[in-house]
Amino acid sequence: MRRIIMTVVMAAVTSSGLADDPIGIRDLNTHHCMAPPATRAAWEARASELRRRILVGAGLWPMPEKSPLNPTVTGRTEYADFVVENLAIETLPGFWLCGNLYLPKGKQGPFPAIANPHGHWAKGRLEMQDDVEKAPPPPGKMGDGRANLPAIGVDLAREGFVVFAYDMVGYNDTNQVGHGFAGTLEHWFGGVSILGLQLWNSIRAVDYLCSRPDVDRKRIGVTGASGGGSQTFLLAAVDDRIAASVPVNMVSATMQGGCLCENGPGLRVGTDNVEIAALAAPRPQLVIAATGDWTKNVPTEEWPAIRAVYDLYGAGDRTACRQFNYSHNYNIESREAMLAWFVRWLGKGGHDAPRERPFTLDTPAMRVWNEAKPRPAGISSDRELTEALRSRTAAALAKLASGSQARFREVMQPALRTALGMPDPPARRQAPLSGRSLLIVRPKGSMAREADQIAEAVRPRMTDVRIVEVASDLIEPKEWWDKFRSCYNVTPFGLAARAVADQLGEMAAGSRRVDVVGLGRAGLAALFGRAAVTVRGGLIVDMDGTDPMDEAAMLPRAYAPSLMAVGAVPTALRLAGAAPTVVFGLPTAPDRALTDAKRGMLCSTERWNAEAIARRLTAR
Repeated sequence: MRRIIMTVVMAAVTSSGLADDPIGIRDLNTHHCMAPPATRAAWEARASELRRRILVGAGLWPMPEKSPLNPTVTGRTEYADFVVENLAIETLPGFWLCGNLYLPKGKQGPFPAIANPHGHWAKGRLEMQDDVEKAPPPPGKMGDGRANLPAIGVDLAREGFVVFAYDMVGYNDTNQVGHGFAGTLEHWFGGVSILGLQLWNSIRAVDYLCSRPDVDRKRIGVTGASGGGSQTFLLAAVDDRIAASVPVNMVSATMQGGCLCENGPGLRVGTDNVEIAALAAPRPQLVIAATGDWTKNVPTEEWPAIRAVYDLYGAGDRTACRQFNYSHNYNIESREAMLAWFVRWLGKGGHDAPRERPFTLDTPAMRVWNEAKPRPAGISSDRELTEALRSRTAAALAKLASGSQARFREVMQPALRTALGMPDPPARRQAPLSGRSLLIVRPKGSMAREADQIAEAVRPRMTDVRIVEVASDLIEPKEWWDKFRSCYNVTPFGLAARAVADQLGEMAAGSRRVDVVGLGRAGLAALFGRAAVTVRGGLIVDMDGTDPMDEAAMLPRAYAPSLMAVGAVPTALRLAGAAPTVVFGLPTAPDRALTDAKRGMLCSTERWNAEAIARRLTAR
């Protein structure tokens, strides 16, 4: 029995990206807490998807090649029982990450090591606020929050740890660009973000620690508070060299991070900081919270969800929660809890409750660059850094594309789905396949007559013909930049592509071949929906006068975070494999990058009518 089905599917998913998520439009203050899976296998599948989401959003998928770090020490100060060095490492050619290295004195290595990113305190890694008198537990009076960040390095070095305390981008000596770097939707379209840069810096900081002969590579930890807490759980999530972590005053189901550097392209679609922090499981993790900020409910809501993931591994003893009665802080009680945790899990033990002892530091002498030792020439503007990051990503993608088609599909089809806001596809039972089907994708509210004409013309040759209507309105970039909307929500283009992919996946389960036709402004959604599903069949795509290699033209029509970073149209065409492909409605002759992505593809600047499309479909 042959049939034609007209389906409007745009309501199938919400902008959060999950079919069963009732939240709708989210922002950084929308309450959202993970529901732990019932089984370890379910969690590990989810964890793989989440790690990919972080790396795709950070512009690190596929992972770029790492250039030499060229570590440079510009100063060294010895104190009675620890040493401080001023250190810079070249995380990208011409871009320097700076900080201080705290070293044990009079002890024998190899030592455990700690990466220590900082939060948004005015003096960054050099912030040394005096602690207040110890606050009583609730319901006693809450104490004021304080942060003495160099104390972290001093405390740990005294306990036999090597500590690299490094800058946020735009702070202190890491100031080749400001902290507002990559602050446009255009940057996110290209997979460039300050969150991604800082995550890369953290990965390279671990590379440096692992390169030191006095460091035990199996005993690497990370801790930071506030914005440094965000960096802490993101690094622990994606870098399995991190053996223990202590995120401080940032794991929350409510406020997810108010700065540009804590929000990234597509990062929290369908997820939240709680679930990202749980990716550390089963490695030891102490979650520190405060009664006077957005982590006030951690002991009763967020941490039990994390503990449930650890329980799936039988590792409930490897996570703990400590909450102190202060406003936002990294004060002495939080530091001593962190210190005890790292001594327990990474150190040699010896005592359960190490205490912080008084110390003095010459913080002006801890700056990395000065007149005598200026920063080497290198990247000097936002534009240069953006170009360097884009070039790095393109090189990694080109290297992958030069290999086998199977490997390219294995790596990039999940990445494309992630950029579009699609979850991993469900496993489908494969029945014996027969027949040929057609999926026609048209813009909502238009081209119905053309779609019907094509369907009627090919119906005698098809076992199943479906017409899917998808929204294709242009987006307003300012609207999608406001409150980092595409960090938390699937874009209209992502929803349209998912609608196509869902229908196509269903049809492919019962047909030997499924051809796809995309009409008018729906052509791009048809192309990307087709690329997101592995299926045999031809592809006919209307570019509707849009140059697919022109990012300015593509953004309002096909915005999805990091879409350009994963290769956009060339990647989508490459994922079509050997399928016969027609791309028409191009504004000019196709770019070589387009034709190289799909050998044998027919490209045309002409507009194809329904008759021409039907003739192409019935010619084979």
